[in-house]
Amino acid sequence: MTTLRSWWIYILIFFFSQLTSAGLIVLVPIISGNKLDASMAGWTMGSALFVANVLAIALFFLFRPKSITWSSTVAGMKGRIGYRTLLMFLLALPLIFLINIIQEAFFPELPDLVGEEQFKSIMYNPLGLLTVSLIGPLSEELLFRGGIQTDVQTRYAAQGPAVAIALSAVIFALIHMNPAQMPAALILGLVLGFAYWWTGSLAAPIFIHVFNNSFACLMGILSPDDDSIIHFLGGTEATGIVAAVCLFFLFAVLRAVRKEGLKGTEKD
Repeated sequence: MTTLRSWWIYILIFFFSQLTSAGLIVLVPIISGNKLDASMAGWTMGSALFVANVLAIALFFLFRPKSITWSSTVAGMKGRIGYRTLLMFLLALPLIFLINIIQEAFFPELPDLVGEEQFKSIMYNPLGLLTVSLIGPLSEELLFRGGIQTDVQTRYAAQGPAVAIALSAVIFALIHMNPAQMPAALILGLVLGFAYWWTGSLAAPIFIHVFNNSFACLMGILSPDDDSIIHFLGGTEATGIVAAVCLFFLFAVLRAVRKEGLKGTEKD
């Protein structure tokens, strides 16, 4: 196995897996000869997404950068890496709330190309819910942080980590191909990229990404008629209070991060 892979190979893996998912969704009703009802459509899309993400994970480990090992994913969570991972998770919690609140408050008209019914059919399916909340975040972090960011950061080490973090975040936002998701995905991508660089472990961005997606699913389940975060939090006034608490918590965690130091953790 070579030390470096070209970063674009991980984009190809992502799109190949997505094309596989789309192909399965198209072929299942053709093969079955029946038009899918809502329940079967949910199972079909959930199963297709599951297969696509498992395929992406398998292909990633086939073409992974040499530096990506078990210890760089979830092992080695003791000591300084464990503490930094905890800090990044605590930092991400208020940020996720604030990102969603700001997007809904100031950019409510961005077109949403993912149909609400399509999302709900996946979310209310057990396999789809598992994929969206857990398997999907795992595959995306492996590809975008473990693959793209690792490769770019290694190739352009003299430029520092900013180039790799920014590039992986921009690509992460663009591949969603949904204007309604792109601003939040860009900011989240920057946070995930920084978390990976600062902790030296993929555990931090994986945990953060899993929380982000799981929270979105939870809002959809608990507020099926209106899954906006403002509605979920109980209206504008309650959202303002939550935003203020998040800001206070955010600055408190940022102080702890600065105290810990902004130098990245060296990988073994």
